[in-house]
Amino acid sequence: MKKLNAFYKTARLSCRTHFPSCLVTGILVGAMACAGTVSAANPDHATFTFGGAIVGGACKISVQPVPLGKHMPSEFSGVGGPLSWVNFNIDSEGCDLDVVTLHMEFDGTADANNAKLFALSPGGASGVGVELQAQDGRVVTPNGTGTALLSWTPVAIGSSYPMRARYIQTLPKITVGPANSTATIILTYN
Repeated sequence: MKKLNAFYKTARLSCRTHFPSCLVTGILVGAMACAGTVSAANPDHATFTFGGAIVGGACKISVQPVPLGKHMPSEFSGVGGPLSWVNFNIDSEGCDLDVVTLHMEFDGTADANNAKLFALSPGGASGVGVELQAQDGRVVTPNGTGTALLSWTPVAIGSSYPMRARYIQTLPKITVGPANSTATIILTYN
């Protein structure tokens, strides 16, 4: 039998000359580089890859709690009967320059008797849901059911996206208690 001796070529690569952004020193057989995978199939050179991502812009918004007021059951006119709109704003904290269109989806629990309304939180009043719209009349439904996203042209920091909300009766009998509801705004772009 013939005995084979292994031979490995080593190299010391200059950081400035060969890899300006990282230091590579070592054996070029299954070698490594700080920015990715290195291949040393040919001992006279090495190939390596870079990784990363190009990401799009984003927007920031804020919303204060929306007080819909205190109401008595007698103020409602029956199932489907609404109370007056309460205007509020979704405030802009700015968008990156590459955002062309801002889309808002409103996630929340739909009312069991009217899926177009946001349900009241458990443990409080019942027989009422919350309707949500843009002030120009564009309809918002929980989780985007039956509607497209609410789309806006981005506005400057300090400006706002005008919205409105109101209570609507959903059952023949209304029980009293806290009448709170929650919606989460999910933003997408362009």
